[in-house]
Amino acid sequence: MYDLIIGFGCSFMEGGGLDNPEIHKKINKLNKVADLEDAITFKHKNNFIAYLGEIYKCEYINLAESRCPNDLIFQNIYNHFNNKKIDKKILMVGQISLFSRLYLYYEKTKEYLKLNSLDFNLPPFNSEDKYKELYQYYENYLSYVYNENLVYNKIIRDITTYTKWLESIGISCIWLSYDGTPQQFSESKNFTKFNGDNLGAWIEKNKLRLCDIPELETGDLHMSIEGHELVAKKIYEHLNKNL
Repeated sequence: MYDLIIGFGCSFMEGGGLDNPEIHKKINKLNKVADLEDAITFKHKNNFIAYLGEIYKCEYINLAESRCPNDLIFQNIYNHFNNKKIDKKILMVGQISLFSRLYLYYEKTKEYLKLNSLDFNLPPFNSEDKYKELYQYYENYLSYVYNENLVYNKIIRDITTYTKWLESIGISCIWLSYDGTPQQFSESKNFTKFNGDNLGAWIEKNKLRLCDIPELETGDLHMSIEGHELVAKKIYEHLNKNL
């Protein structure tokens, strides 16, 4: 049905956590120290975009990025498909990330950055003095400016706009969201939910996270292998029924 599947999202699509050598070692019951390169390859082969490619027996490209804000996800989709000749049957899978993330240009360091956490020790801040003002900006944004409903409404507008554009150039698309309450997002031809939930709530309820596997002894909230497999099947069932 498709020649190529291309995924855009954040680490929940990318296979976050599966490239952790310790997690990779325990999942695969390795007796030796896990190699980072092997762990990264393992992540690339064991995410729901890869599994969806296996189901459809077609090529796949996973362009998800760790900590990716939604504005950057939409920008990546636009940059990838704009002014390109479409000569294959392509399915674009778009995964909405955490609503509170920001992608912006920081004049002081002349760079674009992904803001994800108020932990100053974590990227992009990494405890560096040059990012103190940026950290304060993000803290103020979350305290005084951020409004979940307004961000949600903008995401809906972007999904509607991008769906119409992609379909006009011959690309099928399906969206899902990690974030959001059960009332946010309606299941439709181009949007899939998981038993009425968005992805994050569904994997938590069904214990499909790495932290739900006792032997891994990790607090990692990313999806387990089983989680990725089931998400791929859910997307396939939705597509089979609606597209």
